[in-house]
Amino acid sequence: MQKYYSENWYQATDKFCKNASQHGDLRWCVADNHVFDIPYVTIGRGPHKIVVNSGVHGLEGYFGSAAQNMFLDKIACNLSPEMLARYTFVLIHAINGWGMQNRMREVLDVQNGGLVDLNRNFGVDFSRPDTLPQNPKYELAHDLLLSRPDAKTKKEKIKQFRRDHLHDGAWDAISHGQYTHPYGLFYGGAAPMVENKMTMHIYDEIMRDAQSLTSIGLHTGLGRFNRRQGTVTGQLLVSHPENHKNTQYFTQMYPNVISDERAIDGPVLLGDLVDCLEARYGSIDTPVYTADFEIGTGEFPIMSPIYKRMDMGDARYDLIHHGCISPQTIKNLTESWYPSDARWRAAAIQHANRLFESIVGFYQRMK
Repeated sequence: MQKYYSENWYQATDKFCKNASQHGDLRWCVADNHVFDIPYVTIGRGPHKIVVNSGVHGLEGYFGSAAQNMFLDKIACNLSPEMLARYTFVLIHAINGWGMQNRMREVLDVQNGGLVDLNRNFGVDFSRPDTLPQNPKYELAHDLLLSRPDAKTKKEKIKQFRRDHLHDGAWDAISHGQYTHPYGLFYGGAAPMVENKMTMHIYDEIMRDAQSLTSIGLHTGLGRFNRRQGTVTGQLLVSHPENHKNTQYFTQMYPNVISDERAIDGPVLLGDLVDCLEARYGSIDTPVYTADFEIGTGEFPIMSPIYKRMDMGDARYDLIHHGCISPQTIKNLTESWYPSDARWRAAAIQHANRLFESIVGFYQRMK
């Protein structure tokens, strides 16, 4: 299992490209003056597109890259000619290469400043800054999250904030996305990032002759990792209520699907890629199904998001006040999203294998 993992973007990309070139049509999306171009591979020639993307949140791309390499190694070679005539499998590798290389979930916006969460940067109209989505409840937490790093005191203050605001929406609002503070958490940016444009260019190419799209993003962070037992959760998250056709579709595919009952009146996360794909390509004639596959990394259901938010805030404090992130904060961030524990890495790959086998089995039954 360890052979699929990497410790930097260059190593991960080299592994992916070598594997991908053996099993399909390897392509690159290249942007001018951009170091971290995006490779992707198409396998098959069918009009029904099945896309698995990785690394929208850079640091999480280490798992995503490993899972895609495992797919190429174990699954791609066993796809039948009949299936490849009906379906096209596409793997988009490490969308946020900068974040992956720098152990950050976000990408640095060199032009406008700030750290942009790409999963809050899609499908947003940036042409009129005065009309950008508002998230006033985030303001309640901003100063605390970006305060001076102090493991004990800051942790307790964030913990108290959670207790005070768990039921008024402010705690959850932290992660929904905001467009006011460039160095705030879950910042959606001031314009479409180059990674956004490259990603949508790839999807536009994929959808040129498509009759349907199923797109799954590979992520880490949400869910459990029991360090004593070495057990890890793997779940498909769908940004729709349980009775929505999108949710029902994935429920037939995979046994552990989590619906978002809060999304009755619209998307909960601002600038989310999955919602952007549905709005951009979905129609009666071209159904679009989207989800995110999450591997758990949090040992404590309550403390894990507290530690994650504290580490993210500490990284921003370091950048603003010192120009670089401290080694300890980088280590904390890495363990929050890409644990070094060999049991976690093995279990994460096993979950990915079950997901891919479920996907293939589902489409085999749909003949």
